[in-house]
Amino acid sequence: MASSTLTKRLMKLIYLPFALRFTKVLTWVFLFMAGSLTLMLCGKLIGVAGEPEVRLALETTRPNLFGAKHDAESGFRDGQQGQAREERGPLLALPEATSVALVADPHASLLRYREPSALKRMALLALGALDDSLSVAGLVFLGYGSWLLLKLLQDVTPATPFTQANARRLRQLTLLVLGLYLWHYPAYLLVWALVPAYRVAQLAQPLSHYVRLNTDDLLPGVAEGFILLIIAAVYQRGVELSREAELVI
Repeated sequence: MASSTLTKRLMKLIYLPFALRFTKVLTWVFLFMAGSLTLMLCGKLIGVAGEPEVRLALETTRPNLFGAKHDAESGFRDGQQGQAREERGPLLALPEATSVALVADPHASLLRYREPSALKRMALLALGALDDSLSVAGLVFLGYGSWLLLKLLQDVTPATPFTQANARRLRQLTLLVLGLYLWHYPAYLLVWALVPAYRVAQLAQPLSHYVRLNTDDLLPGVAEGFILLIIAAVYQRGVELSREAELVI
């Protein structure tokens, strides 16, 4: 029994330094990726400034804001009518003579039009509307979040697993995740303001209300934010218990 307990303790002592080193390497990789993607975004901004055509992905089954409210109202109407709501898929392409085009796609519709303002095109790219993986919010999360994780891991040792500095970093990471989740509300309001209010007969709202940002997939949601909040609270309690133990000794 004693031998088994000793073996488990030795495995923990061996595993923790290895896990810390491996995770530090990963965070350095993420930081490198953040730097590379930042340079790519700068280059893409220059390219977008000289290209007047805008291509925006559309998700036409629900508006990009207050989708839950839309689904609840649709479900209520379906209940009154006694039939299920028909999911709206890709829209039909518009005639080529119009100034705006809807490009048919097997999975999603694509809004294409000419935007004369270079600043508006650059703003749409920065928001994550013109590229599948580049957005300022995504880069902030990848860069600053990786930096916080790296500093947190550098402070963690088998002898001092709980530090006040890391408790502060966990709170900052929590605020970062929750803040970026809340950011999608003003981001989509900006999209409504930047994209002309084109309309089609199949949709009740302008097409700008169905534009999809890549941050929906790139950024964590509110559930991850609350999980981090709980972890930060538990870690803070660990810091307090560690201080109390030191005072007793």
